Amino acid sequence: MAVNVRERTLPSGDTHWQADIRVRLPNGTLYRERVKAPGSTRAQALKWARKREAHITRHGPRGKETQETVMREVPTFAEFAPRFVQDHILANRLSPTTKRDYENSIKMHFIPVLGDIRLDRLEARHIQALKRRKLAATTTNKMLNQLKAILKTAERWGVITDRPEITGVKQPDRHPKFYDFAEYKRLRHAARSLSPEIYAAVRLGGDAGLRCGEILGLRWPNVHFDRRKLYVCDNLVNARDEDGAWVVRGPKGGRPRWLPLTGPLMKALRSLERRGEYVVTNDFGRHLIPTSLTRRLARAQKRAGLPACGPHILRHTFCSHLVLRGVHVRTIQKLAGHAELSTTEVYMHLVSEIEEDAIRRLRDEEEDE
Repeated sequence: MAVNVRERTLPSGDTHWQADIRVRLPNGTLYRERVKAPGSTRAQALKWARKREAHITRHGPRGKETQETVMREVPTFAEFAPRFVQDHILANRLSPTTKRDYENSIKMHFIPVLGDIRLDRLEARHIQALKRRKLAATTTNKMLNQLKAILKTAERWGVITDRPEITGVKQPDRHPKFYDFAEYKRLRHAARSLSPEIYAAVRLGGDAGLRCGEILGLRWPNVHFDRRKLYVCDNLVNARDEDGAWVVRGPKGGRPRWLPLTGPLMKALRSLERRGEYVVTNDFGRHLIPTSLTRRLARAQKRAGLPACGPHILRHTFCSHLVLRGVHVRTIQKLAGHAELSTTEVYMHLVSEIEEDAIRRLRDEEEDE
């Protein structure tokens, strides 16, 4: 058995790789197949040819016409995308938010640029075309990571034999926005003047670091006043199921966590009227939805003289205040429920402020002597 790959130049000037495959069949005859191999590099063509050799050895040869038909069966990106959503995202029970993000990227970015291109014909120039779209660097990198996952799945399923290298674009260093101690105090006072529910939501985000969905999905059985702790095990995602009901899943990353209750947060929760199963509810005892929480928070922010901003700034405030109080990064990671330490480390630029304050105090003490 032998496999050779060589580059052929057509009269038109176009080039492609030709695989020359020779296999000794079980009946003793020598079978030879010369066919155009997919791939833009010799390594890609050789990898495909060896897989083809193994297939012939196991299943026997196919005619040239049949082989060309097999090559034509490699789907375009637009043809493969629905299969990825159905057989990967839904079959593996990924979150509705993940499904929505992939579907948005497929519709808005991938189909306009890659829709008519066969998966085995994707090249670096197509990736560059995606990078040239006028999007924020973070959005572009998220989109490229999604494309990488799609192509990796296609390779694992045997749809393609190789995939192009995908690298991200440079992102500027941006630190999360958060409320300083005075701003957070003003927001708490404004929220308390509006309603007990919005005040509790502000405290849950700023004193316990809950995500928006974790605030909305918090149930009373998971509030343990006797132990002064919260059990964060539910997350209301910004999506609905087939029946139109809001989806409540486990927390992001599937990692439930216990959190201590601060005195003010426990007092805020005790002051709530228990209208139903959920902690933060509307007047009818139903849990709030993300847009409703954002609107109510915006009213509190306006009353506090702060610009309107989504609920996630409360979580940033929680992590940032812990850093400013000198809490170890591993402890912050555990309290925030970050899967990766690198996520927590985005707040570590605040350590320099702590160090400067320490040196300033030391210098002041020396001047007092």
